[in-house]
Amino acid sequence: MGTAVRATGMPYDGGAALASGEVVRRSRFRAVIFDKDGVLVDTELELDRRRHVFFADEGIDDSNFPDFYGSNNQVVWSCVEPYDERRRAELYARFRRRFADDPMPYAKLATPRVRETLEGLRERGVRTGLASASPRWVIDDFVEALGIGGLLDVTVSGEECAASKPAPDVYLRAMKLLGVLPEETVVVEDSPIGITAAHRAGALVCAVPLPPGVELDQTLSDVHLSSLYDVLDVVR
Repeated sequence: MGTAVRATGMPYDGGAALASGEVVRRSRFRAVIFDKDGVLVDTELELDRRRHVFFADEGIDDSNFPDFYGSNNQVVWSCVEPYDERRRAELYARFRRRFADDPMPYAKLATPRVRETLEGLRERGVRTGLASASPRWVIDDFVEALGIGGLLDVTVSGEECAASKPAPDVYLRAMKLLGVLPEETVVVEDSPIGITAAHRAGALVCAVPLPPGVELDQTLSDVHLSSLYDVLDVVR
């Protein structure tokens, strides 16, 4: 196992978190909630590739679109079609049909040691959840593809909440379903949007390493992990 590191660069001792520059004691962690894309599976590049292919097929100029890393469907497709909701829905439906026979290769793109991490948390009596901005059908397909349904106590889609990330709703809902308080919860994230959501929810926020060439602001996180598996150091 590697080393979990506080935002200060010092090793994390499992008993304290940094908030606004001060060390705050935490009770024993009872739950870990994971983001999906960029945390449990590295889909961002493949999603970008598929969108570029689809936009080219549709004659849509995406050269001025923002970086959608860590974003959600509402943001993406509202950018594509800002005004006409019916056309927006039709475009998204066509996008889904375009790749219906080419499912996302989740098993190939999965973060190393996902199953071992979830099993390790189970062995420690820690409850687990997945809270993603992805639609419900995407979450269910991912969980089924990796065969990890039995290792997750809850899964929550941002589309099932009043507001998606960076609002804290998806994490607060997951905590409620898990029966835990924010101060008993660790959230594992990668993007500034997700880190902000977890921070606002009151959890201890752990950031996973970013893929080569990807630069995102993770300064709001409490702990920097050297790998996903190192979250076990935080809850030991």
